[in-house]
Amino acid sequence: MLVIISRDDLADRQGVVFMSQGRPDHSMQDSQHISSAFAQDLSDLRMDLVRLSMLATRQLSASLRAMSDFQSGQIDQLIQQDAELDKLQELIDEKVISIITMRAPRADNLRLVITAARIASDLERIGDYARNIAKRTSAVMNDNAEINLPWDRLIEIGTLVTGMIDDVVDAYQQGDIDAAQAIRNSDIHVDKLNTSFIQETIDLMESNKLSAIVGTHLIFMSKNLERIGDYTTSIAEQVHFIVTGEALGGTRPKADKSSQIS
Repeated sequence: MLVIISRDDLADRQGVVFMSQGRPDHSMQDSQHISSAFAQDLSDLRMDLVRLSMLATRQLSASLRAMSDFQSGQIDQLIQQDAELDKLQELIDEKVISIITMRAPRADNLRLVITAARIASDLERIGDYARNIAKRTSAVMNDNAEINLPWDRLIEIGTLVTGMIDDVVDAYQQGDIDAAQAIRNSDIHVDKLNTSFIQETIDLMESNKLSAIVGTHLIFMSKNLERIGDYTTSIAEQVHFIVTGEALGGTRPKADKSSQIS
């Protein structure tokens, strides 16, 4: 996504060149330096968000690999890496406050800065859910659960939401509102898969093919993935707001019927 500096911001920073006793005033050079520094601040903020998304995606992908391989060797390390994600999210918040205080951005740039904090918060929550999935995966493995669990269904949901995260980061970088709309619409597929998986897991528990403890872990893992889809959709909506200055219209498509399962 191009770093945009609005006309209002440029006007505030360009000033007027004065002549005093034959000597040129340096306000123009100073304002150009300020504008350049402001553009760099925005670029750094954007790159920090991309880094944060990469950390969140890495955590989720590692959790999915643990399910696929039925190996918990890297899960402890994965859980510890969450601290790195939290630290970067805090850094982004600090940069947002600093930019607003020091640069007083307007219009397009103000939207870009404010939404950065919101997107960072969404990505941090995605990382938290990925960590929770890793913990529950480890718990299921430590319970000596049978290998023939419906991991493939969970991995299917996880692969879908991982793709959504990748797509929303691309949409953010390119300022692509059509892609943002498509991501928002795709969340309905996550909802449907989550509802189906929970129903399947409950059926296995009721037929004594799956213990209550393991089944509960699996249900929460599926719900965590569904929530990751929701947060990714929230980021897509923020992308639309950055570009247009307007909220993404219409009701967000939803198909999560898990609360109606009995």
